[in-house]
Amino acid sequence: MTTVVFQHCWQAVAKTWSSLRAFVQANQTILVKIGYFGIAASLFVLAAQARFSLPQDPLEDGDPGYFWPALMKLEGAPFTHIQGLNFLYPGMIYLILRVFSDFRAISVIQHLLGLIAGALFLASWSRLGDFFPKPRLNRVAHEAIGLFGGGVYLLSSAPVLLEMRIRSDAVCMFFQILVFWLMIQFFNYQLISPNARKAAIYGTTGVVSAFLLASLKPSFTLMALFMVAPVIWLMLTAKRNFIDKLTFFLLAVPIILALTLTEHHLRKNDESVKTFLPETLFAIHANIIQAQMAADLKSGETHSYSRDWLQGACNDLEREIQRAHDLNPKGVSANYLMVGTDSLLNRWRRQLGDEQFLKFVKYWYWHSLANRPLVFAKKVVKELSFFYSRNCPAFNTYKNLPLGSWAYAASFSKLSDPQSERLLAALQTGSDFLDRTQKLRLTGILIQQNKVVQASNIWFARSYLLILLVSVPLAGWCILKGTNSDNSRWPAFLVIFLYSANFGNVFGISVVHSMLVDRYSGVLFITALFAQLWAVRWLIEITLTKLGPSRDRNDSLQR
Repeated sequence: MTTVVFQHCWQAVAKTWSSLRAFVQANQTILVKIGYFGIAASLFVLAAQARFSLPQDPLEDGDPGYFWPALMKLEGAPFTHIQGLNFLYPGMIYLILRVFSDFRAISVIQHLLGLIAGALFLASWSRLGDFFPKPRLNRVAHEAIGLFGGGVYLLSSAPVLLEMRIRSDAVCMFFQILVFWLMIQFFNYQLISPNARKAAIYGTTGVVSAFLLASLKPSFTLMALFMVAPVIWLMLTAKRNFIDKLTFFLLAVPIILALTLTEHHLRKNDESVKTFLPETLFAIHANIIQAQMAADLKSGETHSYSRDWLQGACNDLEREIQRAHDLNPKGVSANYLMVGTDSLLNRWRRQLGDEQFLKFVKYWYWHSLANRPLVFAKKVVKELSFFYSRNCPAFNTYKNLPLGSWAYAASFSKLSDPQSERLLAALQTGSDFLDRTQKLRLTGILIQQNKVVQASNIWFARSYLLILLVSVPLAGWCILKGTNSDNSRWPAFLVIFLYSANFGNVFGISVVHSMLVDRYSGVLFITALFAQLWAVRWLIEITLTKLGPSRDRNDSLQR
């Protein structure tokens, strides 16, 4: 009796399993989509919870050019261009405060843009799957890799902290991945699934978005040029309808021109536009310039300056560089030399006058560059090696980031500046914002990073350089040996294209400023992650392709 019951039960289980298996096979595509969107939705819920469970009061980051124009405009004064910064981000802050009358709306909107960036990450990755003509890795595995990368971005602590700051870095990750998505869509409709009209639309929007990114943060200018150069080249050289080419330029050029003219109009009364870059170049390269001054004084070449004054300036510069190093051995001395009424550069400005001071800093930068090009080149290589190291700083490997004792304390200190405090006091919402920040600095709030996400960041940071050194030369070789009709070279092209975006930014900063400033590396997190993940995906495909013939032969022999 027991045996009969067991046989009936076994037959029922086998029948149920067979039916379930047949159902899964018949509905495999839709089940995979349900699973994909279910996992993606869970990631976004966790990411939203991580962002909106924190205080939403934004963090003032110490650059009033991002903040004061909005406060002045809300008081009834004209919109003022400050510190040579583009009007786009301060204008966005003004519109947010004008519409919502609450400073917390700044963080909320920036968090929402961060979540949208996660969606664009997944959409870009999904589209990249179409670039393999005959993929060895199935589509489910490809999308799973994208979900992993999207999860690392969405659940990492670094983007959350950036989204809380009142500076253009807060929205740069969104614009970076937006440009990536638009460019990938353009390449798809230009090269993989030709559609001239869609290619023109995505190409135009991509060029404009790249211009917006460079306008928001000038350090992205070289990155933007690297991004748009292939688009413009393909648009000009492709055999397409003349109307599509004309549409591309008639849409992109007027928008860029309108934004440029608006910026030119607003900045005409901002004197810092003329002085900020020369001062920065002088301060960043102060140690090289001081060495050149000393060498000129030793040889008796004082140019148009009196020997006594130039000797004093050289001594003062040497002393201030040493003092800045003593205060912060691993930091950058530029702010110490530039910021404050008693800073060395401001003392020289008062002694020489504005016009002569500007000539002075420009002359000594270019004179030192002409006489010490190898030293400048060594400095650039050193800055590049900081980012392209065995522990890439674009990835945040910390488990916790303290908001109260660190971020809000620093924010309150900046907001307590007499000018900031006066502007905030004129607005009821400003006074409330200052009071909340004062209370938050005394809390123990943390931005916590999941252990799995932290471990992933550590792996990406430590493997970034290795994967770049393996994938980029191999991709270059694949492109060179490919034929014009071989679509397999386009995934290789994308490896170089995506890595070049970060290189453009890092190289530009290495020439003009210093990669030791944390935010210059941190803001590249999303593009560094995306490029590295694509390189890994491409290397997997190459490996499976090389293993494929031998595996196929073994299968044939077994049959």
